[in-house]
Amino acid sequence: MTTSVRTDPLRNFKFRVTIQPIDQELDTLAGGIQNLGFAQMSGIAVTNEVIPYREGGMNTHPHKMVGQSDFAPVSMARGVFADQAQLYNWQQFIHAWQGGIIGGSGGNGDGGDVGTDYRCDVTVAVYDHPVTNNNYAYDQDPTAATGSIGNDLPKRLEFTLYNAWPGSYSISDLNAGDNGIMIQQLQLHHEGFTVDWDPEQAS
Repeated sequence: MTTSVRTDPLRNFKFRVTIQPIDQELDTLAGGIQNLGFAQMSGIAVTNEVIPYREGGMNTHPHKMVGQSDFAPVSMARGVFADQAQLYNWQQFIHAWQGGIIGGSGGNGDGGDVGTDYRCDVTVAVYDHPVTNNNYAYDQDPTAATGSIGNDLPKRLEFTLYNAWPGSYSISDLNAGDNGIMIQQLQLHHEGFTVDWDPEQAS
């Protein structure tokens, strides 16, 4: 008996993060930031503020109205590689922008159109597992354009964070008695997210 309704939820380990700088100066400074792999991502959430309102003659309970929506910071983690400084450069870009070292309305530099935006849009694609398409080649890049419909890894869900920028950046501790790997962590502030529940249909 066949069914068109999928009964298994999506797995949480097959995903790809794409960071897209809005400003060309940041894109140049942190070249390759669009193609980084991440081991962990957490914190996609929204909280709606409640505004209580009391009215005379109805004293048993307050009315509750919706206020602003607040989007929680998103945390991302990946290994430290000697030749990949893109996330650190993103943080340094903000530091330079704040100090007026590069152009920007928030700094004390000469401004202009160079280096005016430290924000990025971040897209997170969640892929199918197990792969339900028999034609998929396991050794290919899941985002590569193959020219053959059905060869790409099926994309099942897609998050987009808007106007994201680093709230904090850290590198894990060093320990001579350990044999672990170095991890860098990035916390992103953003101004909202959308969820595409059927990205394959959209494409």
